[in-house]
Amino acid sequence: MLHFELSQNQQRKHQQLTLQYDRISQQAAAFSEEKRTFVSLQSQISNIGASTRIENALLTDIEIEWIDTVLKTEPHLEYQNRERFIKNKLAKDKSRSIEEVAGYRNAIQLVFSAPEMFFPLSISQIKGLHREILRFSADANHYSGDFKKIPNTVIETNHATSQTRSVLKTAAPGIITETAMQDLLTWYNQEIVENSFTLAVAVELVFRFLAIHPFQDGNGRLSRLLMHIALLSPENSVFRASVPLCAIDRSIEQTRKKYYEVLQRCSGGIFSPEPGDYSYGFFLDYIFEMLLKSPAHFDHYCTKYDRYQALSATAVKVLDSFKNRPEQPVATRELMADLPIPRRTLIYSLNSLLEAGFIQRAGKGPGSRYRLIF
Repeated sequence: MLHFELSQNQQRKHQQLTLQYDRISQQAAAFSEEKRTFVSLQSQISNIGASTRIENALLTDIEIEWIDTVLKTEPHLEYQNRERFIKNKLAKDKSRSIEEVAGYRNAIQLVFSAPEMFFPLSISQIKGLHREILRFSADANHYSGDFKKIPNTVIETNHATSQTRSVLKTAAPGIITETAMQDLLTWYNQEIVENSFTLAVAVELVFRFLAIHPFQDGNGRLSRLLMHIALLSPENSVFRASVPLCAIDRSIEQTRKKYYEVLQRCSGGIFSPEPGDYSYGFFLDYIFEMLLKSPAHFDHYCTKYDRYQALSATAVKVLDSFKNRPEQPVATRELMADLPIPRRTLIYSLNSLLEAGFIQRAGKGPGSRYRLIF
């Protein structure tokens, strides 16, 4: 059973959430395969960007979309075969972020493509996901997929000031971490089947995992994968068809400071071997808030697809030209050099893309520059 009780208000919120995500499932079921794939990919890119940026990665969603396109264009080539090309294209200070994005991309695709593989959930599967997350990070080879051997702490970093603060003192390495993880998975594999409040089970799973913090690095990213796994695990869950379309991690990124405050409030800032010692209700309320916001991302991606379909063939060519320059401001003359179309046609296409929300403009007249918007 859960180590906390849901209030009547929380039970009502759970029902409200179920109805909202069931609506998304039904709506998506009526989509064409092309539209469903488009919305799913946009959500996946946003999840990858958000989850890695929460852990201080630097890549924007536009850059991640470009990386995803590069890797999909030649799917027979793995990331290692395209690594030099990708890193040469993007800023030199983003090398580590690229590695983190490539690893998390692989891991989240595993989870979304076959959620049934992760029930029952095992230590070996969690270690496997951890190896996948850190697969392309050379400096993590010595600890990837292994539980921590030295103590660690959940740290919040202020991007503006670079200051850090301790949020949660985690479980000690060795037998305490190993026992806590085994107890957690034994509890979860039974509770996710027996409890109809799927989100509440997911919240306890994720919070206890974060309090243990079993790996030297990558725990935050892995915790968000575990949230997805728990929501998608029950075969009859309304979340299975809808959560991959809603970019939940994006909502968490947008409230990052509150996320760390809630973690500290639930735990009092320290790991406990007794699961009942935590105040899970604060984290549950926070995740309720995030999931109630996330359908707005789904609606945005649906609108984006419809607007893309309404573009002229020339506007699509102009948009594709932008996509070869991730995060670079582009002048009209540069587009003219790329595309064999009259200037008047190009200006008309740029205005169409501006109006549809695919690009933004900085400056006026000949000095104008255009940039992609995700």
